[in-house]
Amino acid sequence: MRRTDRELTDISQIKSILADAEVIHLGIRTDRYPYVVPTNYGYEFDTNNQLTLYIHGAPVGHKRDLIAEDGRVGFAIDTDGQVLNPKDPDHDTPSFKYRSVMGYGDAKLVDDLDQKRYALQRIALHEVGHEWSNLPDAAVEHVGIIQITVNQFTAKANPGDSQKYVQN
Repeated sequence: MRRTDRELTDISQIKSILADAEVIHLGIRTDRYPYVVPTNYGYEFDTNNQLTLYIHGAPVGHKRDLIAEDGRVGFAIDTDGQVLNPKDPDHDTPSFKYRSVMGYGDAKLVDDLDQKRYALQRIALHEVGHEWSNLPDAAVEHVGIIQITVNQFTAKANPGDSQKYVQN
């Protein structure tokens, strides 16, 4: 990481970014170019702080076809994006406030009904703040689930300097 002064290593700060953000930008391999798709997500950390991400969508489609061919993916999750204008434009330049987590891992298509239900509960917990009770089997069967075992991730932030910048 080039800007080590902005690197976040505290797992509680990283978890805060994942909790606050709502969209993951998933980069999937193709034979010619990366295919990037924004979507919502769910996540969990195990007791060893292994991060797993969950994405739902249609049970068929380009994203799923590509992952079936090659499950190696990259991702970026960010929040708090805001242009910061300098208080003294003659001596300082604009900056950008943000928090982000990015990384890569191995994606797989989930077909097992119980695993799909579990993934949907992680997504619901993240997106609406609680798990859904009594998800009908037919609804769970119809949704497509992608599980990403994250192999590596980094996080960084620029909180902005209130002494130098005006936050719009």
